[in-house]
Amino acid sequence: MHNMRAHILTWLASVMAACIIGFAWIYTHPVQKFVTVNLTSLFSETAQQVARQKDESSLLMAQTQAKKIEQALQQLADGCDCLVMNSAAIAKRPGEGHGKVITYDMTDWVRKQISKP
Repeated sequence: MHNMRAHILTWLASVMAACIIGFAWIYTHPVQKFVTVNLTSLFSETAQQVARQKDESSLLMAQTQAKKIEQALQQLADGCDCLVMNSAAIAKRPGEGHGKVITYDMTDWVRKQISKP
């Protein structure tokens, strides 16, 4: 009987240690958060605006828009503490109801940020 009790206590201690290690791992290694931005559409809109202007200011406008996009992307990454991916870089997403990968499209948010004066 004493031998069985020792086995049960050893098993219980092992399970508790595994649970503690598992919780510690989850706490110290959180799941990465991802958001997507359709950079192609943002740069296409900028190109259309530049094409409408036929003077020397169009190059300056394009450079300004590129800087605004870069700043908005950095602000987004810092604000949500997440990785920002170009939506064109995603080859395939899980089908409906499959997988637990959740990404949010933040293109409209970036568009609003770059439209501010």
